[in-house]
Amino acid sequence: MSEENLDTATAPEAGEPQSGGLNFGDIQAAVQIIDVCTQRGAIKGDELVQVGTVRERFVAFLRLAQESGEEVGELPPSAYNTPAEEAPAEAAE
Repeated sequence: MSEENLDTATAPEAGEPQSGGLNFGDIQAAVQIIDVCTQRGAIKGDELVQVGTVRERFVAFLRLAQESGEEVGELPPSAYNTPAEEAPAEAAE
């Protein structure tokens, strides 16, 4: 591989953070990846608790950031992220 290829391979894409850190979009994408993998049956039953725990921690982090005034976009659905108007209806079921 030439030096030119190495330089372009490590260059950040448009919209990516220059510092190499994560952004809220990356965390939302990880939640979406987890959702797709579980829908397709790619995760074994005995792995679901660990994967679900990580997913819920990601959503909780996004919710906390949003409550702190950060622009995180729409929060993914979560057992702990139910809109107030839906909570009583679900509790009644």
